[in-house]
Amino acid sequence: MTKILGIAGSLRNVRHGRGTKKLLSELASVDSEVRLKALLEEQTRLIVEDFLAAGRAENKPFDEIYKALRSMSGERGLSNSEAALAVALWGSLNEGAEIDYLSLANHFPPSGAVNDAEGMKAKLRAADGIIISTPVYFGDRGSLVQSLLDFIAADPGLRADMVGKIYGGIAVGAKRNGGQETTLLYQMLDMVNLGLLCVGNSSETTAQYGGTAVGGDVGTVQKDAYGLETTIGTGRRVARVAKLGALGAGGQKLKDKFKLDLWLLQRDDGGKGLAFFRDWADRFMQRHPDVTVRLWDVAHYEVVRCIACDVCPTSVAPKEEYRCIITKADDFFVQHHADLIQADAILACAYSPEDRTKVLSEYQQFIERTRYLRRDNYAFSDLVVAPFVVSELDARQNLHLRMLTSLVRHHTILHHPLVGMISDGKLLNAAKLEANADRFIDAAQKMLVGRYLEGGRNGILYNPVGYEISAAKTGDDEKSGRIDAVVRKSQEAISQAREKRLVK
Repeated sequence: MTKILGIAGSLRNVRHGRGTKKLLSELASVDSEVRLKALLEEQTRLIVEDFLAAGRAENKPFDEIYKALRSMSGERGLSNSEAALAVALWGSLNEGAEIDYLSLANHFPPSGAVNDAEGMKAKLRAADGIIISTPVYFGDRGSLVQSLLDFIAADPGLRADMVGKIYGGIAVGAKRNGGQETTLLYQMLDMVNLGLLCVGNSSETTAQYGGTAVGGDVGTVQKDAYGLETTIGTGRRVARVAKLGALGAGGQKLKDKFKLDLWLLQRDDGGKGLAFFRDWADRFMQRHPDVTVRLWDVAHYEVVRCIACDVCPTSVAPKEEYRCIITKADDFFVQHHADLIQADAILACAYSPEDRTKVLSEYQQFIERTRYLRRDNYAFSDLVVAPFVVSELDARQNLHLRMLTSLVRHHTILHHPLVGMISDGKLLNAAKLEANADRFIDAAQKMLVGRYLEGGRNGILYNPVGYEISAAKTGDDEKSGRIDAVVRKSQEAISQAREKRLVK
């Protein structure tokens, strides 16, 4: 059984001591979303009562209120960030994971030394996946989370032990569009930089950057039903991917070669970028003879712009069938759709020259066109992916950041970006780039094996949140049985691939 650690990153956290175990017990007793909602309503009501009793009813200064709250038993109530995290942990629990809870407020006081550092390390090491819930501060995560990041980074042994664990995030802001998504993206970048594999929320919700909840005043987050659904989805997603990783780490191997695709989406017109990635692919295959690398020079092709169809793709069918409405004969996707979906892992590549007049780029058109692949029940779901950007020293483009935000929305598993720096024609960080690529392929191979062993039982489907016309079409397809038929075919295809590709 995998273990998921929920990390509450707010100074207003109220659970501590016996209250931590009590919360885990309370979540374990919840057998439906209806009862989960009732638990949240009760616990957020209790924190409001305690907040008033601590001095708000008498209009005391907040520092006095805060001190009084921290002196309470810690066995009842949930702050907004804790409530969102509790919901996510319930999602993980319902995917068969064991859950645990860590309040950063108990380890990083407002000032002074870290409390129980060894206990915190033990919880982090024991987890297969972590979920961090943080309040939003100016579009970024709270200082408690920053303290956790610094704590991990400063301990080489702990940092090494965190590599390959699964991460998902939750951000709680006072309003919709209150900085939740930027907070999640910055935190995601922090986590991939520490070597964790990052995911967003589940396909049942919105498959974006994680949980985004609204709660400003004490005890109000339970009113945000939509946001809490995304946090449940984050818990589910982290637990599912942690399970894939555990299955894949069992030692089973592929009979055939692992297929790594490089999408070269931007390069210079002088050919330096293309030459670099060709040479890199050849050298990589020499180091990894069990891997075949396909380099797609997308910048060489025409990529017709996405026209944002209201129903996309055009029909329900297995992902092997090209069903984007664009059918121009020389379009890249028309020509190569069947090949693209055979990848076992993907590196989205770009070469960024300092001289922008020399750029050949299909990056934005390409990313937009992958919309039909995302909406086709996430054709790249659960693939390990990463940006691979080689940048001349003063290119100032930051493509790897943009790529991260786009790639995760394909329900993928994000690895640390591969970033090479060029100065005067020389690669400055060749050894580190090589080591990062080796870690990438190791993670990708294990996740592929895990996917085959899991067998696609989750039946991943795209949920057209925000698209009423598309949602109506999806409803019709569900009633007709067309969607169930496609799910069965997908599961059969995974089963066949398992029999064909895995060593027994």
